Order: sequence, then C-alpha cells, then structure tokens
Amino acid sequence: MNMMNGKLKRIIVCAVCVAAAFALCFALGGCGGQEEAIPEENVDYEIALVTDDGLINDGGHSEVAWNAIVDFGGTNGISHKYYKASEPTDSAFEEIIRTAINRGAGLVIIDNSSMQEVAYNMQKEYPEISFAMTESEPYDENGDIRVDKNTVAVAFDSGQAGFLAGYTAVNEGFASVGFIGQSESDEIKGFGYGFVKGANRAAKERCSTVSMKYLYCDDSMDSEAVSKMATDMYDDGVECIFAAGGNIQDPVIEAADLHDGKVIGSITDQSSKSERVITSATYDISGAVKKLLKEYKSGEFPGGEIIRYNAFNKGIGLEVRNNRLDKLTQRQYDTVYGMLAGGDIKIRTDRVESPEEIIAPNVVFE
Repeated sequence: MNMMNGKLKRIIVCAVCVAAAFALCFALGGCGGQEEAIPEENVDYEIALVTDDGLINDGGHSEVAWNAIVDFGGTNGISHKYYKASEPTDSAFEEIIRTAINRGAGLVIIDNSSMQEVAYNMQKEYPEISFAMTESEPYDENGDIRVDKNTVAVAFDSGQAGFLAGYTAVNEGFASVGFIGQSESDEIKGFGYGFVKGANRAAKERCSTVSMKYLYCDDSMDSEAVSKMATDMYDDGVECIFAAGGNIQDPVIEAADLHDGKVIGSITDQSSKSERVITSATYDISGAVKKLLKEYKSGEFPGGEIIRYNAFNKGIGLEVRNNRLDKLTQRQYDTVYGMLAGGDIKIRTDRVESPEEIIAPNVVFE
C-alpha cells in the first residue's frame, strides 16, 4: 500500500512538472495561438511590444524588434508578448497599452511613430512602468517633446542612411535616380536630403551629373497610388528608386518588378522581397532593442534619454550581406562611412525647406 502511494505521488509530481513546463514555454513565447494554450489570467508578460494594426511579419521594423525581444526573452527566461491595436487611432493605441500593462508588462516597447502623443500621456499616467520608443519620441498636442524618467526614445540618423543610399545608387552607374518618401515627416526628409547629398558626392567623384525625381506621398495615397507613382518614374527613365519609409516599399518593389527597375530599401533589409532590391539603408533596430532589454533586466534602464544612433556608433548602414551591388567596393564604403562617423560629412535637415535648396551642383532635379 505504501509502495503504491509512493508511485502515485511520483506520477502526480511528474504530471505537475510537465504541465508547468508546458505552460512556461507558452508564457515565454506569448503570441498568436500559443497564448490560448493556458488561461489568460494565469500568465503575466513582462515585456510587451505594442504596434499598430498592420502586419508584424512583413520584414519591417516591427518584425525586427519582435525577433530581438523573442531572442532576448527566450535566452533570459523573460516572458514577452506583442499587442496590435485594433485600428490606427489614439483610443485604440491607449487601449492596447493599458491591456499590456494590465497583463503584467513592466517594459512597454512602442514601435509606431503614430503613438507619439499617446506615449506622452501614458508615461505620465504610469510612472512605475518603463517605456521605450523606437524611431520616435513622445510629444504633446503642441508638438513639444518630453521624455520622462521612465521613458527612453531611440532615434536613428535617417540623413546619414539616406546619404549612403544616394552615394551607392550613383556609384553603381545609374544616371537617373528617384526618391519616394512615404510622408514629409522629419525622418523621411532626412532620408531624402541625405539621398541628394550622397548622390551629389558620387556624381562629383565620377565627374558627371545625375538627374533626380523627388516626390513625397500623402496620407490619402494607398498602395496602388504609390505603385503608380513609382511606375511613372520608371517609365520616365528613372533607373533606381530609393523607397524611404516602411509603408511604401512593397508597392515600389512591385512597380520595379513590372518595369525592370531597381530599388534601394530603407530601415530594414528588403532583399528577400525581390531581386530588384540592390541594397537597403538600414537601422540597427535589433541591436538598439537588445541593448535596452539588457539595461532593463540589469536595473539600469536609461530613463529620460533620447538615444541617438548614427554612423559613429554603427547604428545605421547599408545592407551588405544580401546586397546586389556591382561596383561599390569595401574601400569606398569604408571611406564614406568613416567620413559620416567622423563628422566630415554632415547632413542638416533643418536649414532647407525643399531638396532643391540643398547645395548639390551635380544633381539635376526633374
């Protein structure tokens, strides 16, 4: 009888351990159908990624940020989950952030620039919660930036990234290039103004001129309209377009596929989407997110700061592993990158109102 009780006890203990391990695996993953494996009320997710209602597995910055969180959380045994707003509105953004906090989040990573005003309010309402913003800063209804002690904002130098894109396009031998920006935000203008200066420098080195078409999209434009904009450029003789902004890259690439054009992507590596993508001007989002996670875990979260990534700290660059470049040499790349890192090449976006005002004698706007 005692032996039977002992066996029964061991069976029960093993069953409980297996069930606990099974639940923990899903708690650490925390996305999709996995979270349905155990009751919601039994799981707290310490790290939350909050994004808009778009896709998270589209090769954009949200996917890169999430993969960094999954890697870090899995390695360090920290539960994590991503939350998508039901629609791109402030009320939906607020609701999803509150949901993340109510589900146990100690660190909320906000991955969408549309949430800047919401983040401004949330950081004040929840001073005990750590917030991090990628590619943007929290601001109030007047546009005034404020980063509280429980918040970190991460900013990338889009001007330097754009410079590398422009330099590369012209160095590859394209005599007619195009720029399409998804908006006229400061970040996208940085991409564009840098693109002009990079194209000018490469044209000067080649003792030539380059023609450029330069356009911004507006909020009313859907993917079809963006694709038509790119198509018109290719039909007019543009050989390579720099697609600046996550939301417009797919339609530009689609147009390139149909019209034998080339594309330079932005923010993340876009090479897997088409052989027409020759390279991408990228941000080190993964490295920035992992650094913040390490600091959060160690109790050294750098609240109250705007952390800026640029060539100096290797926060921006060209996609080099999956590029399809024929002429850019490592020596050329290292030279211009070193000049950006050292401050010999400066990209200022606050002194001009339009790209035509940039001093770029080797660039002819069409």
